[in-house]
Amino acid sequence: MSINLFFVLILSLLVGMFGYFKPTILMDETKEEVPKFELESFIIYEISAVGIDRFFEGIHGKRFEDRYEVSSAKFSNNSKDLFESISANEALYKEDIITLEGNVHYMREDGLEFRSAEGKYDTPHSLVSTRGGFVITQNSNRVNGTQLLLNTQQHTVSANAVSGSYQLD
Repeated sequence: MSINLFFVLILSLLVGMFGYFKPTILMDETKEEVPKFELESFIIYEISAVGIDRFFEGIHGKRFEDRYEVSSAKFSNNSKDLFESISANEALYKEDIITLEGNVHYMREDGLEFRSAEGKYDTPHSLVSTRGGFVITQNSNRVNGTQLLLNTQQHTVSANAVSGSYQLD
């Protein structure tokens, strides 16, 4: 056997092995975002010189590069005039905006409550909003509607299709 034929056979064997064992799926195509860390039954406190300003709690949480994803989430804010908290089945906390899905419930220290199926809470501006239906209650007052914008800092409410009962004292 000549040396040239030997190298041709080795080369063809190597090319055949490469073709047979070559990965069929590229790694870039299957790249899935992996969280930096995951927590179970947690509370994250934001503490200042005065005391606890905010805390964020949940049953299961994932921290990604740019956001938190939390199930059974509750965000509480003690840095405003009135203590407030908002909870939901699922929450996405990104760039100081919390996007909430499923059984959204906002509560404030003065008795104001808001319920909806979905919503957003802009923490620096104290804005609660929803595109769908909502119910706001305070004491014996009740208001229903759609597309709510509640400014908790200025105590203003804007909504569409509003109906309700309100007791004047």
